[in-house]
Amino acid sequence: MPLYHIESLGRDAYITSIAKFQDRESIRFADQSLAWWDRHFSWNAQGCAVLCNERNEHLCYLFSKIDRYGEYITLYNLFTPLNSQRNGYATHMLRLILDQALEKHVRRITFSSVSASLDFYQILGFIYWGVNDIGDYYCNLPLPKSGLAGIIEMVQESDIKTLIGSNLAKINAKIDGNERHLSPTQSLIHKADILKLGKSYVRGELKIFKELSQSPRIN
Repeated sequence: MPLYHIESLGRDAYITSIAKFQDRESIRFADQSLAWWDRHFSWNAQGCAVLCNERNEHLCYLFSKIDRYGEYITLYNLFTPLNSQRNGYATHMLRLILDQALEKHVRRITFSSVSASLDFYQILGFIYWGVNDIGDYYCNLPLPKSGLAGIIEMVQESDIKTLIGSNLAKINAKIDGNERHLSPTQSLIHKADILKLGKSYVRGELKIFKELSQSPRIN
């Protein structure tokens, strides 16, 4: 079985790595990820993680960040170049990056998924509380001690209260009311996505939990 490891790339090393891309789509996404990280984060604080094999070939890239309190790891851009796709590299990348996060005692994982990536994350067991302000699907979950392999079991065996923890306000701030502001095109895609996600889209359960948590208690 091949052995994989993760290396961290600074800005110059990242540019050198993606310069080898040949297809237009990989180049476009890599350039967009570079521009987005330049705008929002410092490369001095954290760069791009790259999945490597025994020959140190770069197979898959992930921009992520652990917050200053060490509570959350947030995934931003995960992509595999076209010539390396269909080999499970993105799954290997996530497994290793979450193992690293657990070593740093990170407790939760969050990310927003575009419609085209839902199939990938759904297979891994992730669920979504709703859509963010640009229509992407918002996930915010505890990080199991077994890492990526534990997501499916955790979601299946935990109730909504456990999955939310003390993060109701944070989750609600990300998704509240956004479905009403989708464009007509986004709304059509959203309806199809909800049908595909089935029980993995828990917007309704979140609404019920929120209403119950805000109801006055009778002594």
